[in-house]
Amino acid sequence: MPRIAVAWPQPDYLTSLERAGATPRVLNPAVDRVPDVLDECDGVLLTGGADVDPVHYGAEDRHPALKLDAVRDAYEIVLAREAIARDMPLLAICRGVQLLNVAAGGTLVQDLPTHRPSDIVHGQREPATSTPHTVRIQGGSALATLIGPRAAHDVAVNSRHHQSVDRVAPGFVVSAMAPDGVVEGIERPGACFCVGVQWHPENFWETGEFSSMFTGLVDAAKRRAAR
Repeated sequence: MPRIAVAWPQPDYLTSLERAGATPRVLNPAVDRVPDVLDECDGVLLTGGADVDPVHYGAEDRHPALKLDAVRDAYEIVLAREAIARDMPLLAICRGVQLLNVAAGGTLVQDLPTHRPSDIVHGQREPATSTPHTVRIQGGSALATLIGPRAAHDVAVNSRHHQSVDRVAPGFVVSAMAPDGVVEGIERPGACFCVGVQWHPENFWETGEFSSMFTGLVDAAKRRAAR
C-alpha cells in the first residue's frame, strides 16, 4: 500500500486514508526531517488546524482572531514546497489548502467576517457533516474529475474556517468557489495530483460523499510508487 505522509492528523483523516487503501505515515516534526522523510513516502496530505501566520506571505499586521502555531507553519511550509518540487501527489484540506497556497507564493484573507462579510456561513462547526453552503466546481478541473457527475451542479459542503485563499499562488488555478466568491478549491495544472479544498471531506468517511478525493490521492501515489 502507498505511504501517505501526514502531520497533525485527526482520526477522520487517518480513517479516510486507510479506507482509500493507503498506509498513513504520521510525521513527527521532532524526528522526521524534511526532505529526507519524503524519500520513504508516496504522497502527502496537508490537514486542517491553526491559522497560517501572515508573516509567511509578507503581511505586516495580524488579525486578532488568528490562532498561530509557528512550529507547524515552519515544518509544513517546507513539506509542501518539497512535495511540489518532487511533483508528489498532494491533497490539502482546510488549513492545508491555505498553507499550500502560501508555500507556493500566494496570500490569504486573514479573517472573512472582517474583510469579506457575507450571508454565507463559513464557520459552522457542529455537526461536522452539516453542509451550510454549496460550492461551484470548475468544469474540466482535476477536482471536477474527482467529484464526478455531481460536479456539474453546485455541491453541498461542510465549512468551518475564517480564513481563505486570497491571491492564488503562481502556477495554481481556482477550481471551486462559494456563492459569495470565497475560494473553496485550488489545484496545480500539469501536476500528477495537486488539489486543495477549503471544506473537510474527511468528515464524510462513513457516508462516502467525498471518498473519491482520497482514492484519487492514493491512486496517484500508487502510480508514482510503481515508477
